Amino acid sequence: MVKLGSLRILLAIAAFNDFEIHQGDITTAYLLGHLEEELYLEIPEGVDVSEAEAKGGRPVCHLLRGLYGLKQSGRIWNKAWDKFLIEKCNFQRSSEDYGVYYRIGNQQTPLWTLIWVDDILWIGTHQAIKEAKKELGQKFPLKHLGPAHFFLGMRIVRKPIERKITLAQDQYIETLLKRFGFQDCYPVSTPLDPGAQLVSSQPGDIAADETKYRSLLGSVMYLMLCTRPDLAFAVGVLSKFSSNPPIHHMKAAEQLLRYISKTQDWGLHFGPFAEGTHPIPFVFSDADWASNKETRKSTSAYLCTISCPRTNSSHTTVSWSSKQQSTVALSSSEAEYMALTQACKEAI
Repeated sequence: MVKLGSLRILLAIAAFNDFEIHQGDITTAYLLGHLEEELYLEIPEGVDVSEAEAKGGRPVCHLLRGLYGLKQSGRIWNKAWDKFLIEKCNFQRSSEDYGVYYRIGNQQTPLWTLIWVDDILWIGTHQAIKEAKKELGQKFPLKHLGPAHFFLGMRIVRKPIERKITLAQDQYIETLLKRFGFQDCYPVSTPLDPGAQLVSSQPGDIAADETKYRSLLGSVMYLMLCTRPDLAFAVGVLSKFSSNPPIHHMKAAEQLLRYISKTQDWGLHFGPFAEGTHPIPFVFSDADWASNKETRKSTSAYLCTISCPRTNSSHTTVSWSSKQQSTVALSSSEAEYMALTQACKEAI
């Protein structure tokens, strides 16, 4: 499956070069791979077996292809897909992300093919995408979905004139708020209460619904991983208390929903990029010092962007993280260097 960071980088490249973005779907993808192991299946209920076929013992089916639910199905589908693209379509697989394939066309135009289980994105020129669809459709049952508008719950809006693409999850947020009963909540301006000190559950604390707490954080975490770097710190802090959370932790998580309600239309903007410029990557890192009052560990954060090397150029965010450091820093400088190390690893 394509990494979300790779998807965002390629969307930024598409915005800069005014490439088209098309989407497709492989029908019954897991049934298309051939099994290498010898597997047998009990006769399904309702299937008639003649006496001649049943003679000699209990009849079974010899399984030749993958089925949904088999642990091998994902692997054999990936091998079938990978073999066809590399050997028949002259694609190359990215060494950094095995869900990304690319090739250079006859006119030196690049084309990227991104795979997420059975969902496909093509990024390139119109003619290159058309040829790739034709090749893939001859091998697999491909459903053409045209220009991409929704992918993995993210709404993609392409603005060719401005050389700009926006990525948002407003519909996902609307569903999330309704699920937890916060569609008409009072909005707030910060993800967490400023100055709040969250610690582990103490004797006498009222316990919150642990299942609801984990479900809420898991839903918000997907939002954070896809399009909302502003939620990274809050999600990281609240996730430390997923086991036996007290009621004041649940209230902090609910404040996060109130903040999301106010910023429902926020998302990522890739561009605009001016013609004749050459975007370059930027990496920013930061750290606090001993913010965890129980372990005295610090929190690292980094932000990777793409921008043009000119004054007041907008920065396109493509990768981010906010995590507690694994060891205790003895000074604020050490905490900053540890954060910078993680940022450099991501940049490389």
